Amino acid sequence: MLNNTRKYVLTGLMTALVLCLTFFIRIPVPYTSGYIHLGDSMIYLSVLVLGPVYGAFAAGVGSMLADLAGGYPQYALPTLIIKSLMALCMGLVMKSRSRRGTLISMLASLLVWGLFCAGTIINLNVTIRDEGKDKILKSILDPGADSEAAAEAASKLNNLPLYLILGIAALVIVLSVSAWLISRKSGSDIFGIKALVGMIAAGMWMVMGYFIAECFMYGPIPATFSIPANLLQFFGGVVTAGIISPALKKAGLISSAP
Repeated sequence: MLNNTRKYVLTGLMTALVLCLTFFIRIPVPYTSGYIHLGDSMIYLSVLVLGPVYGAFAAGVGSMLADLAGGYPQYALPTLIIKSLMALCMGLVMKSRSRRGTLISMLASLLVWGLFCAGTIINLNVTIRDEGKDKILKSILDPGADSEAAAEAASKLNNLPLYLILGIAALVIVLSVSAWLISRKSGSDIFGIKALVGMIAAGMWMVMGYFIAECFMYGPIPATFSIPANLLQFFGGVVTAGIISPALKKAGLISSAP
């Protein structure tokens, strides 16, 4: 009973932390009326502290409440689903008991991300070819946008394929280093590596999940424009969680077992 009570209390605490870091630290993203934040770091830590199920509750409910409180009700339901699955994704990766399972998770994550980026780049190029850049820019810019905003949007449109390729390159580097570390360590000693792989898989799902949701809400091109911002949120969350997690482990909230 005591253990359950402790888990419920920690679930409430992590839900509140997800809410706070999502609500109070946010940067608006143009073209989709969304925003980026540091709340994902608390989602990663929720899984480390609570496991996949309770972590999914903290992730989904905390993020959804932040959207409702922050004036983004259109994102509330997609956020509840995406963030909950994000935590579950990380938890499933961390349940792997062997080096082989972790390596397979990394390779599968990299393959899915590569296919997603390739499909997005192909769709973007086809849309530009069929509709032209001017028509695309008009579809994503506000009616009263000035020339500076138009020039910035045009620059982003030209650089979107580069951003996606850089995202793939960054993941290749991170996952390759992780694979090398895993090959040198055994069993329970790779807890930190499995957590990293889990965070990367969860972050990739977050980027793809919001892309899918925003395709229905705003269209494929505005959704594509949100990918670079979500990538920044993804990497910022991983870095922030990595900085905070040693303190939580020292406090006994994160065990050394997978």
